[in-house]
Amino acid sequence: MRPHQLLSSGGLIVLSLWCLIWEGYAAPLTPEGSWLILKSVPIVLPLLGILRNDLRTHQYTVLIVFPYFIEGVVRTYAETGIYRFMAAGEIILSLLVFTVLLNSVRTIRVQGQ
Repeated sequence: MRPHQLLSSGGLIVLSLWCLIWEGYAAPLTPEGSWLILKSVPIVLPLLGILRNDLRTHQYTVLIVFPYFIEGVVRTYAETGIYRFMAAGEIILSLLVFTVLLNSVRTIRVQGQ
């Protein structure tokens, strides 16, 4: 496995787990949990294509990560307490994953695969 594949897939898994923990356990919208826990699913769907080193998968995964950044910015501004902390973590993780995915696209193009 190439380093960019490892970083991309690891970043997607960490971001998905962060969203799962946020909406399921750390700070759910309702005490019983919320349906927002399902937002961790779309980020894991392209994982197989990333592990296969598919250029198109890397390209569209960059677009999938962007709404997580937007949600983090909005909820950092609107929320308080642990909600703000979790939203700030989502911003940081989504920016890291976004950067890693862009570097992966560049690496795959340079390698000509």
